[in-house]
Amino acid sequence: MGLNRDMKIQRPTGRKLLLLVPFALCYACFVVLGDWQGSVDYSNAQNLGRLVLWAAGSFAVLLGAGFLLENRAALFALMPSGVRAFYDRVFPPVKERRGHWWIWLAFFLFCLFCYLPYFLMYYPTWFNNDAVWQMEQALGMAAKSNHHPYFHTLIIKVFLTVGYGLFHDYTAAVALYTFCQMALTAAVFGFYLYLLYRRGTRILWLVLAVFFYALLPINGMYSICMGKDAWFTAAFLLFVWAVHNCAAKTGAVDGAAGGTVTTEALEGRGKAFGAPGGRRWLWFFVTGASVCLLRSNGIFVFLGTAVLLILSQLFSGRASDGVGWKSRGSGGKRQNLQKEKDGAQKEKDVGRRNLPGQDRQGMYISVLAVLVCYLLWQGPVLHALQVQPPDTIESLTMPVQHLLCAYARGGSLKPEEVEMLEAVVPLSQIDEYYNPYLFDMTKNYIREHGNQSVIAKNKGTYAKLWLKVGLRNPMLYLEAEIRQTAGYYALHIPHDQILYSEYFMVDNPFGIENERKVFSYDDSLSMGEFLQRFQTFYNRVWSLGLNTWLLLFALACALYRGRRAVAFAPCVMLLGSLLLAAPVYNEFRYAYGVFVALPVLFSVGVGEAKWDRI
Repeated sequence: MGLNRDMKIQRPTGRKLLLLVPFALCYACFVVLGDWQGSVDYSNAQNLGRLVLWAAGSFAVLLGAGFLLENRAALFALMPSGVRAFYDRVFPPVKERRGHWWIWLAFFLFCLFCYLPYFLMYYPTWFNNDAVWQMEQALGMAAKSNHHPYFHTLIIKVFLTVGYGLFHDYTAAVALYTFCQMALTAAVFGFYLYLLYRRGTRILWLVLAVFFYALLPINGMYSICMGKDAWFTAAFLLFVWAVHNCAAKTGAVDGAAGGTVTTEALEGRGKAFGAPGGRRWLWFFVTGASVCLLRSNGIFVFLGTAVLLILSQLFSGRASDGVGWKSRGSGGKRQNLQKEKDGAQKEKDVGRRNLPGQDRQGMYISVLAVLVCYLLWQGPVLHALQVQPPDTIESLTMPVQHLLCAYARGGSLKPEEVEMLEAVVPLSQIDEYYNPYLFDMTKNYIREHGNQSVIAKNKGTYAKLWLKVGLRNPMLYLEAEIRQTAGYYALHIPHDQILYSEYFMVDNPFGIENERKVFSYDDSLSMGEFLQRFQTFYNRVWSLGLNTWLLLFALACALYRGRRAVAFAPCVMLLGSLLLAAPVYNEFRYAYGVFVALPVLFSVGVGEAKWDRI
């Protein structure tokens, strides 16, 4: 590795210790709140003790991981020369590789080849009820609705129009859509593998990443599901890349990681992945707008990420004022005087050419352009297309669950407050529709037997109702919140999450049926059994909560080591939106974007080399 045995081990600073505290508290809350059923059997003092112990243990683990990762080179230099030589032979030093278009093409084709058996087995698609409704809208058989993003419905319509014009058959048209969606998924996953390759990821980890993206049945099945999830996930992953790519190129200094950045490094950043200058903000605009248009909570993901990006850029800009800055990467107070002396003039020249003010202007314009496009689409465009907005109850998951939990659990409600609830949904039949884990049952019952228009006409009054009842019943509101969201942060949950449905082709008015292109009928049934067995195995070894735990671990390590962590923002915002409005407490597809982003984000936070770009 060419290491210096005189390298000093860096002790954790007070700032780094303080930075780990909120992560430790998150893990403690995840454990205690995720086990709500067990927690109610303990006294308040016992639960407080559990929180303290879990927080202390989590803090120790995070501190140990951050310390080892930050001092990996120094600790390695202390090992005997024979051990270091053996390690260098088995695991060569991490060096960036040259990128070629055919490398990305190879990853893309391999992923596509791995997904192809699912496509041929379940040809023309995996058809669920949501897709049937969207296809009916696309063909003019049902009223247009933005319940499922109409932007995605238009994508379906384009492929159906082209496919039917070419083949004069809706089965073939749907197959064309599915194949293109599968190709899109393979292309984006191949791009992420290309990023790992370019960074110099060791062969072992690169092989594991290829297995993760290409061979997991989850990815193969979602690539052929005729729904918005594959399109949104593709846009989401590209948005993660665009955010980090933009954040890593503003200013002449890596503000988050500190240290000196040379002229060559700054010029190389713009050329590394084909996004020099303003083109990266164009990518930010395209991917950000796609995230907003392809899922209802996409606007929350974009807004939260944009705010964090702007704040990080402003902080980075202040950190880059002047030339003789201190290295913040690992020593805190260490000054790289020789590099500053040798590179001072180059840095001044780069600062003049880079013009951080102009770069920030591009950032503001891009953010504003996404918001303007989103508002125009949600307002004038959908109105001109005569698309109906989602009904009122669709966006009221948490308020309704809070109020119904307070009523069902014997909370303190005044008679007039009960009457207001009764005006929306019959409370005498609450046992028929109230499910603390699944809001779909409640909202469907309200649509059929209730009166959601009362809420639409009296929004302010019902907002006050929710607030007043909550002030008198905070613990019941907390219970409702936990039961509706626990699957996204608890390691163990009472019900298995569904990776893909038990059916793969629902009844539909188009006469579309599975036309298997490979294997016999009996063999195809065994394929279905294999998928169900994998789903059972997955639920035993993994969970959505583990996704969140690993994401926060990688983020904590990245921040502790002074690495740029803005790329984590979209995933954190996606999880945050689920905690505010998830209709199902452990639905895998809602957090699918977090799952498939883990290999690259984990490499950013835990990997050996610093990523100024991904």
